Amino acid sequence: MTETMEWPEPTRKQGFWSGNHWVLALGAMVAVGGCLAGISTAAQSQAVAAQTAHISQLQQDAASRQAQIEQAAARNASQALGVSDSRVQKDTAEIQQLLSTAFTWNSGDTYESARSTLKSRFDLTEEDAFMQSFMPPAQYNQDQAGKRYYYLDAVGLNSVLGSNVDIEVVEVSATNYRYAVMADTVVGSNGPAAIDAQSNPMPKPTATRRVLILVTTDTTGKLTQMTGFPASGATRQSG
Repeated sequence: MTETMEWPEPTRKQGFWSGNHWVLALGAMVAVGGCLAGISTAAQSQAVAAQTAHISQLQQDAASRQAQIEQAAARNASQALGVSDSRVQKDTAEIQQLLSTAFTWNSGDTYESARSTLKSRFDLTEEDAFMQSFMPPAQYNQDQAGKRYYYLDAVGLNSVLGSNVDIEVVEVSATNYRYAVMADTVVGSNGPAAIDAQSNPMPKPTATRRVLILVTTDTTGKLTQMTGFPASGATRQSG
């Protein structure tokens, strides 16, 4: 007669745990490892972000300090020359007006009007070097009725003063200030815009040249001893 032995229920449960404990342990390790990896990645991302922000702040601080150093150097140089800031501001406004008048026109008539303004406001004559270098008389033909047909209009030229203007004091003699002026002049065309393949108007071409002007001011703000050097070097084209 065969005897059947019955194992108590708790013993079979214990057998399951003892036979599969390594699987459960491995699963727990994987779960813990995944959590740790996620925490580590998040921590690294935060560290990188913090480091990047710190570097950016250092760069901004360095740029600010450099600007302060340059401003201090400029003030020291001005003080060494005996330069008055208020005087320079006043002279700069007058020089800007000279440049705007000379280099802003869009027709033969406005060019001649600019010439007249320069001669009356800044006490210039046709013999002055500035007028000969930058604003010579406009060429034209005249009909029997006295109407002028300017060459500038025939070719459709216009001019504006560029935004890149540098004005620096280079010499102080008694009450006279001598300035070096670098300015961009932008010459363009009044003609109709070209059309691209999609029938859209294309930007009009322009040519930018840099000029050098030397000018002296007295205590009244009058501009004197104006000499200029027409644009030289490479021409920047656009359009």
